[in-house]
Amino acid sequence: LSSSRNIRIITNTVMSPTAKEVIKEFTTRYPLTKVVTYDPVSSAAILEANDMTFGDRVIPGYRFDKANVIVSFNADFLGTWISPVEYAKDYASNRKLKSIKNATMNRHYQVEGHMSMTGSNADHRIIIKPSELGAAIATLYNEVAALAGGARVSAPAVNDKAKAALKTVAKDLVAHRGK
Repeated sequence: LSSSRNIRIITNTVMSPTAKEVIKEFTTRYPLTKVVTYDPVSSAAILEANDMTFGDRVIPGYRFDKANVIVSFNADFLGTWISPVEYAKDYASNRKLKSIKNATMNRHYQVEGHMSMTGSNADHRIIIKPSELGAAIATLYNEVAALAGGARVSAPAVNDKAKAALKTVAKDLVAHRGK
């Protein structure tokens, strides 16, 4: 490395303090090094949505180990979404039977238009067309609102099988409110 003019480090977003330190040490030793960050699956939409909704541009953390009911819409949290190693550990901890007498496990509904790692592990997989994703979210919202006495939104149609399944999901969510 006699010349550091053409050194490029291409990486995805680095969250690891150790990796950040190694990159810092390398670029200190070879100051002309350029670090290029590229995320093929961007989290920009989540950042923007949270900024618009809550006033904070943050990536949320999820505690799957504390949930009794999990509903995921196209989020492959066990495979590729945000922090799959952390999420898989939390998810698995609440899917082990600790006692036969008081056996409880979280219930997982996956709504998706393709097979994912997360979908293959779900208790209930609700298959939709990718074009039905927004309609499925609105349908679930309306079903929960109907049970909880909230305001409904206008929603495009989702396929009949998914609509029936989402009605069941809504009942489960309302029954386990807060968990």
